[in-house]
Amino acid sequence: MLNTFFEDASLLLYIAFYIYLISVIIFIIMENRDAQSTFSWIMIFILLPVIGLLIYIFFGRNWRVHSEKKKKFNEKITKELSTILEPIRKKERSLIAELKNCSMADNKRLIDLLDNFDESIFTHCNNVKILQNGNEKFPALEKDLKNAQKYIHMEYFIWRDDKLTNRIKDILIDRVKAGVEVRIMFDPAGSILLLMKGRKYLKELRDAGIEIVPFFNSMTRSKITTLNNIDHHKIVVIDGQIAYTGGMNMGQEYIDGKPMYDSWRDTSIRIEGEAVIALQSLFVFGWKAITGTSLFDKKYFTIPKPITQHLPIQILASGPDSKESTIKQLFFSMITAANEKVFIQSPYFVPDATIFEALKLSALSGVDTRVMVTGVPDKKTAYWAAYSFFEELLEAGVKIYHYNAGFIHSKTISVDEKFCTIGTTNLDLRSFNTSHEVNTVIYDANTTKELEQDFINDMKECTELTLEEYEGMSKFTKFRNSLSRLLAPLL
Repeated sequence: MLNTFFEDASLLLYIAFYIYLISVIIFIIMENRDAQSTFSWIMIFILLPVIGLLIYIFFGRNWRVHSEKKKKFNEKITKELSTILEPIRKKERSLIAELKNCSMADNKRLIDLLDNFDESIFTHCNNVKILQNGNEKFPALEKDLKNAQKYIHMEYFIWRDDKLTNRIKDILIDRVKAGVEVRIMFDPAGSILLLMKGRKYLKELRDAGIEIVPFFNSMTRSKITTLNNIDHHKIVVIDGQIAYTGGMNMGQEYIDGKPMYDSWRDTSIRIEGEAVIALQSLFVFGWKAITGTSLFDKKYFTIPKPITQHLPIQILASGPDSKESTIKQLFFSMITAANEKVFIQSPYFVPDATIFEALKLSALSGVDTRVMVTGVPDKKTAYWAAYSFFEELLEAGVKIYHYNAGFIHSKTISVDEKFCTIGTTNLDLRSFNTSHEVNTVIYDANTTKELEQDFINDMKECTELTLEEYEGMSKFTKFRNSLSRLLAPLL
């Protein structure tokens, strides 16, 4: 009798498992993801039947990012922005025509592509300073914050409660006392320690009159389902005159690398000029989506003080709710537009098929194609997965460098000493598909040459991976790397 009960129970579990498996496979196929992502999730469902489904519900689905509600919200915001951005939009056409007839003339296709991205803005007059580590960025930022007169807007993926951020807190509280409005957005996944252990820190800021909120997409049914679509932006806007963006978050490790690393290598930029308005637009858009409060007022979109330097900049943003994969398309176009050299820095390297083929084609075409990744990993699975791409790239002639002086977190591409991009986007599938990212495209020879020289300087701290070294790896190591690659869409 007991045996019959267990046999019946086993049969029911067997049937239930296959019903579950067939259901989730049909469901994920209907989402029309790329094949690599689809097979990765199916593997998770098979290996972890219950846990895998929960992971998918909370972190795998892009809940309603293309819903009718979201569409109407975007249309309304775009309409509000169009009036405020009209002065810059009027100048945009002449700048694009100028770019096509100057040193960028042989890259008309790239300019035409970027021009078709409605959410991006070409700007004329800007000053840019590249900041290659935390010791360069944060003293400059603290000085600018202390001089703020009207408002400070800050948006970061990671915000710590530590030595650096306590200095920032004191500056911000002082500015509020002087009548300055301060607003901060932070990502709850990246700043989980702040939410768990920094309640006193947050209370001090809020009691002082600072508005600080976690990034939760109001377009979704449940706030926790947005944890997969992280806010990876790093943006500061001060009085509409100065802005910061790039790879560095708000934490002491971005200065000294401690306690995990000997040092931290990263790249951010300080901008003065018209491009500040574009970054302000991104912040205001996000603030409206999260809090419901509109900052679409001319007092928050002050025309920047005149900049005599003619330095064209375009701000590009992308996310799971974007019409196009704008930044991935930017990377692809930059790589294929290179005639002489293309230098890439990214801590993580898990490209999709298009970027992977573009890199091979670039090297096979005789372009000096170099990729620099971290040699001191923080995420072992992503680090191993990167190796699975290296063999074909090395065979094509791509040069691979591992930075070993500490952790490298820079996300940059420079092309032919003509144009470059600095931003928040890693060269991996998550940045391309599920994260909210922002990149600055700079059409300036001097800035690009500076960035390329910084890349060459970083090479002194690198070891180059050769094809012989890769081929000398054990079969077990190669299998481990290939297995990690299957998880690439989830990393």
